[in-house]
Amino acid sequence: MGIFKTNFGGFATRFSPFDENRIAVATSQHYGIVGNGKLHILEIVEGGRMLREITSFMSKDGLYDLAWSEDNENVIVGVSGDGSIKIWDMSRGGPDGRFPVRSYQEHGGEVHSIDWNPINRRTFITGSWDESIKLWDPMAMQGSVQTFKEHRYCVYSTVWSPYHESRFASASGDRTVKIWDTKAPMASNTILAHDHEILSCDWNKYNENILVSASVDKTIKIWDIRSTQRELGVLKGHGYAWVQFTREADVDSDMTVCLWDTLMENALVRRFDHHTEFVVGVDFSLFIPGQMASCAWDETVQIWNI
Repeated sequence: MGIFKTNFGGFATRFSPFDENRIAVATSQHYGIVGNGKLHILEIVEGGRMLREITSFMSKDGLYDLAWSEDNENVIVGVSGDGSIKIWDMSRGGPDGRFPVRSYQEHGGEVHSIDWNPINRRTFITGSWDESIKLWDPMAMQGSVQTFKEHRYCVYSTVWSPYHESRFASASGDRTVKIWDTKAPMASNTILAHDHEILSCDWNKYNENILVSASVDKTIKIWDIRSTQRELGVLKGHGYAWVQFTREADVDSDMTVCLWDTLMENALVRRFDHHTEFVVGVDFSLFIPGQMASCAWDETVQIWNI
């Protein structure tokens, strides 16, 4: 297991879509309540047994989420508690390389989620505590391209469909998951998914109609967007849940990382307890089967193979 000490609490971690040995971590000081943020770019070395820093970028407020560009291996975006969205370019050298190449300030509240479009590779979406979702095109040299405002509470999660370039899902504290198409101003489907706030959602990468939602009600629910009157299944056995879907398994986290197989009767496959504080960031490698990464408020990011 590779471990890196971040010194700030971890909020999100993502493997690079271009380099199997590169990973990014978004962190916040004082649990994201007050203080600075820092984005670490790390290199995986010695077969995953070590992590070392390539570079890092500071922000004046905590960073809650990040996304790698799908079009440029050196570009990465972080979203912040002050409502800002910052784009950094790792290829820039010298003192200027420490500063964002672009910064947006349109959201009226903390920006909690960002996802880069994996299909058209030009746009990304952000979800904010101001109850809005915004669509961005960095090449347009302007502000947001489109705003979606239908949720009635904080938007905690926004994620593109891996099959449709204009479709994405969002999860909110208003207890709903919404399915959107960027070609329309209103959501195409609203799922009354849980009885409590929904912290995250994600698509099944191998079935375009299946997604999962995770809530503070301590459940993960599996949905078929073609028929949303009732969930396909419910996974129980954890605390507050964030979720990441990969093939036939998804991961949730409180102070543990749990691996599930949704096709098994006893869905919980394994529980990992290598962190000592809340785990709020998790990702799967795109290149190495079974390789995972997690970050937590214990100020560490860790990678291992399941």
